[in-house]
Amino acid sequence: MTDEQREKAIEIAKKYNNRYSEFSKNATAREFTTVLKYVANEANMKQRKLAGLD
Repeated sequence: MTDEQREKAIEIAKKYNNRYSEFSKNATAREFTTVLKYVANEANMKQRKLAGLD
């Protein structure tokens, strides 16, 4: 994930006050996809580090 995509995902999360319930109710499909991709990529990176793969 590029820095630009990361910043966009963080900006979208801030738009909804970092609250998942508000985000899931009010976000557009594109915003939802962008943020969830960011979260999934971050989780995968952390899991790979814990497993010693990176």
